[in-house]
Amino acid sequence: MYESIRVKNIDLEYNGKNILDITELTIYEGERIGLIGRNGSGKTSLLRILAGDLKPTGCEVIHNGNVVMIPQILSDQNQNISISNYWTSLWQINAKSTTVMSGGEETRYRISKAFSEQAVCILADEPTSHLDQEGVELLIQQLNYYTGALVIVSHDRYFLDSTVHKIWEIKDNGILEYYGNYSDYLNQIEFERKQQEKQYNIYVNESEKLIRSIETIKNKANKLQTKQVGKPIKNNTQQDGRLSGQRPIGSKEKSMNRIAKSIEKRLETLGEVNAPKVQNKIFFRQSEAVKLHNEFPIMGENVCKSLGNTHLFDEASFVIPLGKKIAITGDNGAGKTTFLKMILSNDEGLTISKKAKIGYFKQQNYKSTSNESLLQFLSQDSDYKSHELIAMLVQIGFEIQDIRKSLSQLSGGELTKVMLVKMLSGQYNILLMDEPSTFLDTQSVQALESMMIAYQGTIVFVSHDIRLIDNVADIIYKIRDKKLNKIKG
Repeated sequence: MYESIRVKNIDLEYNGKNILDITELTIYEGERIGLIGRNGSGKTSLLRILAGDLKPTGCEVIHNGNVVMIPQILSDQNQNISISNYWTSLWQINAKSTTVMSGGEETRYRISKAFSEQAVCILADEPTSHLDQEGVELLIQQLNYYTGALVIVSHDRYFLDSTVHKIWEIKDNGILEYYGNYSDYLNQIEFERKQQEKQYNIYVNESEKLIRSIETIKNKANKLQTKQVGKPIKNNTQQDGRLSGQRPIGSKEKSMNRIAKSIEKRLETLGEVNAPKVQNKIFFRQSEAVKLHNEFPIMGENVCKSLGNTHLFDEASFVIPLGKKIAITGDNGAGKTTFLKMILSNDEGLTISKKAKIGYFKQQNYKSTSNESLLQFLSQDSDYKSHELIAMLVQIGFEIQDIRKSLSQLSGGELTKVMLVKMLSGQYNILLMDEPSTFLDTQSVQALESMMIAYQGTIVFVSHDIRLIDNVADIIYKIRDKKLNKIKG
């Protein structure tokens, strides 16, 4: 089979921490690989190594043809678009400079540029970022037509299921390989968890049975010893136990102790089987001080909104029911983020409950220079105790040792998780969330999904993540023709 990329001796450290330690990787012609792993595990770094942009000491990279990378974040440098071709037309690239593009347009431009370069392999870092659902479907279609090799980092489970045939999971600084798409990977992981659980239960039952046997035999031996100590001294007329055909008590005691030691050795040979990890369920609550009783805390009637010469809403009407999860969908530029900001600023035409306490999660790459610890930051304006906040952080993907870090030590993805926990644990009764799954790894997206479902208040969220919308939303509005059209609920 034709090799597109071969890499040897990947040894990458960052701030004294070992990130990647991989002897060799090979990507073959036509392979479709989904690269997954926790935030900070080295996914983007590995893509850059495969592209030849990042070169750890001693690492050897061999390309058998042109290799193109679609980066998640464009450089700040302006790029002029002087060439119009089939791909720029297909992806509707009309602007002449990246400085005047929206996030969705920038993503479309990166994709069109990659397809136009006739690469033997495309390396894509979160290529669905900022794309609307129509754009995601177009990208899936074009990638399925593409004959070269493909390595994708994505938090979008629907997208991975539609495009890849193999999963590489970065774990413990190496690569674990699974055949199939992302759903197949989840099924394999669940099968492994059940097998581990089965082996653990067998181990526990067998070890408990052996421990009980040891205790029973030792108790019998102790009783014999006590009986021997209390036995009166024999006179010369009494027959010895051996001559009467009976074993002396001391001999029986020694025999029992030998049996107990033999069982203890069997117990040692069982080894140790680790218990499968169990995710503690998070129970959200609302304090009485912020509880809402209004059946529809947010309503809009004949709402109009323009930004410059662009008319986004024209006599749009909607209601947001209490305690529901409402997804706002629509094409790039339809006004989804603007809609959230209109609620936040209580725009004209909106009626918002006077007791509404609104939290707002922005779509951005979070950064911090604060030396506050995670718990200090999260405890502010929260009714939750430290152990409850720790449980939320662990569920969304933090290791226990990372919880001691300050905010300034966290990556962008880790800060995104912290801000999400801040929203969900804060003294709010309505949450506005703009693309909350962006910058998260797939496992954290699943955890976020569970937490959003369990949340007791009202959530209005914008997302292009089809699985997140399907699994969380009670009601779906699609912005179309300058109206909010209810398509679910």
